[in-house]
Amino acid sequence: MRQFLSERLPLTEFSEHLRKPLPKHINLLFSLGSLAMFLLLLQAATGAFLALYYSPSPEHAHNAVTYISEEVPFGAFVRGLHHWGASAMVIIVFLHLLRVVLYGSYKAPRELTWIFGVLLLLVVLGFGFTGYLLPWDEKAYWATVVGVEIASTAPVLGDFVAKVMRGGTEIGAVTLSRFYALHTIWLPWLAFGLVGVHLFFVRYYGSSGTPQNTPEDMKMGKPFYPHQVFEDVVGMFILFVVLACVALFVPVPLEDVADPTNADYDPRPEWYFLFLFQLLKYFQGPLEIIGTFVIPTVGMVLLLLLPFLDRSERAVLWKRPIALTVTSVSVAAIVGLTILGASSPKLETQEAPQPTAETENTLLTEAVEEAEEVFDFQLTEEEIEGTEGGAEVFDFQLTEEEIEGAREVKQESQ
Repeated sequence: MRQFLSERLPLTEFSEHLRKPLPKHINLLFSLGSLAMFLLLLQAATGAFLALYYSPSPEHAHNAVTYISEEVPFGAFVRGLHHWGASAMVIIVFLHLLRVVLYGSYKAPRELTWIFGVLLLLVVLGFGFTGYLLPWDEKAYWATVVGVEIASTAPVLGDFVAKVMRGGTEIGAVTLSRFYALHTIWLPWLAFGLVGVHLFFVRYYGSSGTPQNTPEDMKMGKPFYPHQVFEDVVGMFILFVVLACVALFVPVPLEDVADPTNADYDPRPEWYFLFLFQLLKYFQGPLEIIGTFVIPTVGMVLLLLLPFLDRSERAVLWKRPIALTVTSVSVAAIVGLTILGASSPKLETQEAPQPTAETENTLLTEAVEEAEEVFDFQLTEEEIEGTEGGAEVFDFQLTEEEIEGAREVKQESQ
């Protein structure tokens, strides 16, 4: 069999390619990319399982998620892996991006590797945005309402983009269907396509190594297979164990079914969008577009163009003062806004105060006066005594206390 495959496939060349030595000083941070790839595969596998029981319609979506969590064998565990795996993926991709900036690995000739990596970050955030509508609970519905409204503030195409996302003028069945299609079909194809191109550039240009590597060091490290592969597999196993423990002991929240008429609900996005949620609080009225469109767009464009803006020699971050300042401020701003957004108090629905005895007497007084004005008559003592018979005519029953209260009101008014 081996000879049969060797004659038809380039197995020898592929084996030699896997055994190419990596640069010296490779550390655990270089496994972040492999961990992100593992999480993408885990999301695909758990998502395929959940799709077997899910129904993308407002009438059935919430019930389907409840059924998965409570009735399907291992359903709650798989849903937990999918939910918490999404959060872990955002963290790992962010740390991977930060490692590349820290080591200056985006510099020539790896500009395209960086660009496709940033595009993958956008796809990961797209997975998060389209995914949290699918449970169709209160949080999912109202957070999506806010997200679509933010998209509508974009100049020129904002209203068009919002209408396309909603599938009409309001969020409903078409919106849920479109988000489900994006989450399960469009974004996965885009993600795996970008991953393929990204990995091609990584293997074509080779690992960037650390900034202190000399040209000789770039070819004197351990081979990718089996040493680096073993470390990556161990990291994947540890990450899976952590996610499995979280999925087992931390239930995934599910609020009441979405109620479009509940205007008192205080919408909150998932934690990885909280920094944008908090940012909007500082730009109100005419300045709102700065928080919803200008800052996020400018930040993403600068991130994409970073290899062309930073043309300095490759060195450790603390020897690149401008890059160090911008990176530190950006990370501190994102983390700080996320903490502020998470700790900001929720709006509480005002509950109607319970009526006291005095309040009840006041209401009864007003009711008697209104009745006298509407029917244009004055109740006498005898008429009050005869209210029991009138109660039968108007199909209500007055208690002794209410009759006594009416008598006292009448005496006070006289």
